[in-house]
Formats: sequence, structure tokens, C-alpha cells
Amino acid sequence: MFVRAYLRASTDEQDATRGQDELLKFADNQNIKIASYYIENQSGAKIERPELARLISDSYPDDILLIEKVDRLSRLPYEQWKQLKNKLVDAKIQIVVIDQPMTHAALSSSPDNTMIARVLTDFMIDLAATMARDDYETRRKRQAQGIAKAKLKGKYQGRKPDSELRDNIALSLGEGKTWSQIQSLTGCSRSTIAKVVKLNKVQ
Repeated sequence: MFVRAYLRASTDEQDATRGQDELLKFADNQNIKIASYYIENQSGAKIERPELARLISDSYPDDILLIEKVDRLSRLPYEQWKQLKNKLVDAKIQIVVIDQPMTHAALSSSPDNTMIARVLTDFMIDLAATMARDDYETRRKRQAQGIAKAKLKGKYQGRKPDSELRDNIALSLGEGKTWSQIQSLTGCSRSTIAKVVKLNKVQ
């Protein structure tokens, strides 16, 4: 049994590795080792995600897919969630979610615990995936309402980059800090640093 951790953020502006410390802490508490990490910046509302597909392809029966929250795995509409779930079931991958304690029984070697874990996980993951999708749709609806309201007032100018964040990145680059140090300080992604480098021609 291999434990494979999946980390995801929706956009390049976000740091997909943000939850890595939480996964490591959980693994240490459970006395397990994470064999590999699969990290990507893709929307959870997209079913086609290269790193998630690679994780499924790399996995063997009874391997563990470890995630921080269910919404890291899915914000998909129900029909697409069923497609993804069927891929996981066909590959015989077990899902362990840090904030869903009922799923932790999958880490036990006991056959009885494993059977119970699969039944509970199936129910809990379905429920959490539905809630994650509902949350996604609610956010999108509120965002659209906010944009429509701003347009009526003539104030909507589209999404703007975080100028303060980019200024801090540029300052840190000018001070000679490494990209890893900047990520740690600001919580940004490497692609955001790359954009600042390109914009400011900082090496």
C-alpha cells in the first residue's frame, strides 16, 4: 500500500503546496509515509486534470489517495463526480481525507476495518463532494451578482492582479531572496513569481 498525496489550487496565483505541511503532520501522526506528491493548479470543477490522472495511473489496488479536504479532489457536477469516482473505484484506490475522520480507517491493515472504511468513505465522499459543488456554485453566483451590480454602477473593471503581492515579490527578488524563500514569505505560486520576473525584467 502506497500513500499518494494530491494537492490542488484553482489558479496560478494560488499556492497549490499550501496544504503540504498539514498532510505531512497527519502522516506523521498516523505513522505512515507519503510515497509521492501530485501537485497542480487546476480548477476542481474540471474533470480533466493531468496530475490527478497521473496519480490514478500510477496507483496499485488498495493504494491511498490522501487529500486535505474533499474540495481538493472535486467541485464537479454530480454526473462528472460519478465519472471520476468510478475511475478511482476501478483502480481500487482508497480515499483518505484529513478532515473526514471516518475515512482514516482505510489506513488500518485489518480486513474488517478496510471493509467498513470503504462503506463509510463512499457515503462521506459523496456527501462532501456534493457540498463542495454547492459551495462552488454559490460562490460563482455571488460573484456574478457582484459583477452585474458593479457594471450597473459603472464601477466594474475586471479582475486586477494583486499589486501589493507583486510589489513584495519584486522587492524580495531585488534583495536576492530565492524563489523558495519568496514562496514561503508570501504564499504565492512559482508561476506568479515568474510573471513578476518577466514584468520587471528581474533575474
